[in-house]
Amino acid sequence: MIEQQGRVVAADRGKAFVRLGGKAGCPACDAGRGCGAGVFGRMLRRRAMVMAFDNHLEARAGQAVVVGLPEALFLSLVARFYLVPLLAALAGGVLGHHISGRLEAGTGIVDLMTLVGALLGGAGVFWRNQKSSGEFPDSIDVHLLRVVENHE
Repeated sequence: MIEQQGRVVAADRGKAFVRLGGKAGCPACDAGRGCGAGVFGRMLRRRAMVMAFDNHLEARAGQAVVVGLPEALFLSLVARFYLVPLLAALAGGVLGHHISGRLEAGTGIVDLMTLVGALLGGAGVFWRNQKSSGEFPDSIDVHLLRVVENHE
């Protein structure tokens, strides 16, 4: 189970609305001493998102909570948003290179067609991902795990 801490922004009718994300990275990455996720977080300007969960913990607005994400879901999202577009771009590049070779094109044209094929392959998968609805199917359980105790 992958865990992410969030904050309840509202609780109503058995639902807790939790704000997740929005930080650039962990404190070590933000200080330049970590793995570098903070650099990518600043470049991509991640925004916080609010998700609704069944409030079986009876969490109240303002409380910190931990949300659980099954590893299988995480790996499927990584494959969907990183691996598949990368493989599609590689396949498009290989196809563009092969076609330009069959046309006996010059070196510049071969390079251009390889680049165009890679861009079209990656863009096609990116477009498909943008059109699909919902990252979290109902059959996969993403839920509140616990309320974080306040140590103030």
